[in-house]
Amino acid sequence: MRIPRPLAPLALLGVLALAGCGGGTPSDDSAPATAPATTATATASATPTVAPTPTPTPDPVMPALHSKTYEDARAEFTRQDISPARLTTAAQHKDVVLPRDHDAWHICATSPRPGATLTAGTEVTVRLAEDFSDCTTSFHGYLHQKNDPAYTPPAPKPKPTAAPRTAEPQAPAPAPKRTATQPAAGGGSMITCPDGKQGYACTSNGHPVVDGQFCPKADRGRTLKATNGTTVTCSYDPSITPYRWQ
Repeated sequence: MRIPRPLAPLALLGVLALAGCGGGTPSDDSAPATAPATTATATASATPTVAPTPTPTPDPVMPALHSKTYEDARAEFTRQDISPARLTTAAQHKDVVLPRDHDAWHICATSPRPGATLTAGTEVTVRLAEDFSDCTTSFHGYLHQKNDPAYTPPAPKPKPTAAPRTAEPQAPAPAPKRTATQPAAGGGSMITCPDGKQGYACTSNGHPVVDGQFCPKADRGRTLKATNGTTVTCSYDPSITPYRWQ
């Protein structure tokens, strides 16, 4: 229904009167007024508190262990807060077996190399040698050359052969000694006895028969021609000697 403009104020008053009669609660000016929430408080309650993000711990790096002993390597890992259990050992050479106690053996090489990052899954291997000087010795990975399958030992040197002995010039065979052919009594042919002296006859021991000299017992009773041409007999002479040419 359209209300004419002159009657509009009266209609408004009627509406307000009806609202008052409908049991509306009058406002109590004595009740404290509730303060409206501030913008800052509303913003604080709406934004949650964020905890600071912790800074991640960086991964350790591989320390330099070259020339150190295995015992030193374990101590260095402990000092840098790296678990020594991460260390794995191996022999530097293929023909060497690590003993049960190898704490005093020296480190020739490491894997990974010094300065590399050790992540949680990185395996650390150290290669050991009993003597540090052996670290630089390698015959295709073997410590001893004779153990290298590719090694061929040199052929043994031939023994020097003795030069064939030339036949030494043989000295001319000495002329056979002429055995004195004892001439019969009274014989007079000139012969040479083995002692080089010439005579008419030789004694049994090879000397010329000399008149008046001693005679061997083997010539006892023999009669020969002496060097002076006389005929003598090896006979007994008790006054001087048992046997004499006379």
